[in-house]
Amino acid sequence: MRYWFLLLCLFTVVWATPALAVDRASLLRQLDNNEDDVRALCSGLKKCLDVEFQGCQEKDMEPWPKVKYNEEFCAPYFEVTTRGFVADPKVVMSPQVFARLGRKYRVIYENKGTLPLGEAPISYLFDNMPFTAQLINAYLQSNYQLEYTHPTNRRFFSGSNGRSLSGDFYWALQDSAGQKLGMRNLFFGYGRAQVLKWSLQGTAIAFLDMDEISKNEIRYKLTAIVFPANSVLNSIMQMNVFKSVVDAKIDHIVEDISKASKSYFGGNKEPMLRSSQLKSYDNVRYLVDFEKVVNGAPWKLGDFEKKEKAYREEQQRTVPVIMKEDGKKTEVKK
Repeated sequence: MRYWFLLLCLFTVVWATPALAVDRASLLRQLDNNEDDVRALCSGLKKCLDVEFQGCQEKDMEPWPKVKYNEEFCAPYFEVTTRGFVADPKVVMSPQVFARLGRKYRVIYENKGTLPLGEAPISYLFDNMPFTAQLINAYLQSNYQLEYTHPTNRRFFSGSNGRSLSGDFYWALQDSAGQKLGMRNLFFGYGRAQVLKWSLQGTAIAFLDMDEISKNEIRYKLTAIVFPANSVLNSIMQMNVFKSVVDAKIDHIVEDISKASKSYFGGNKEPMLRSSQLKSYDNVRYLVDFEKVVNGAPWKLGDFEKKEKAYREEQQRTVPVIMKEDGKKTEVKK
């Protein structure tokens, strides 16, 4: 009897040990085999939220030297989780987001103001990003680009202002714990920027909060937390002159959106008619939908996918009709 008990214990140990290794190995792969990211993820969550992330080992949860896990450092952890983004390996991009939060260096940028758009129109524009970029380009003769980068998940996208800013992003949250859909947003991404004489690359998370203050105006607040890779970059990005240039670049984008919006809502439709991009069949449909929203039709984030699905189903049901030479109509079987 004792023999079988010992054999069972040995069997359990043999199988349990590789499982732990596999968990950590999987976590490491998710973080591009970066050991420092594993340490940042595990130690930050343990110290700030008392969470032991799956796959973390004791050595991974040891605090980083010279990092003060105080209220200021841990504040973004509380903000992110309060909004509903949880530390869970099953949540898309969760390891990447919390690995960044656990890093020693960070720089915070804040930009706030108003935009001449109501909640429904801006929800439509966020819901159809490529169209939005093309609409702005039509009015400003600019080169903004927004494209979805995943075949099925529209939360992954890339963007560029056509000048000095570009990046690849994940739209991690579209509300705050189920509230204010489309108006409480969390983004995570990898960005590239040309600021003064520096060409920079790095990761960041951003909170974009919006509130409708009138039918044709929203108030916004953008808070971006950027994670410099080392102390030299951190020193540069903390400089007031650097921050002022970054603020100016953000202001420029906001001004472009405002300028295009004011022209559109002022009744100037000529730029849309001249734009070759907006003359495509799909964009014409989108313009019709957007006009309806501007004129009072409701729109919530996510309606675009629903509408497109219904459109595709309708197209599949529709039987094309062609005209024969003798003038008779005939249906084409699918």
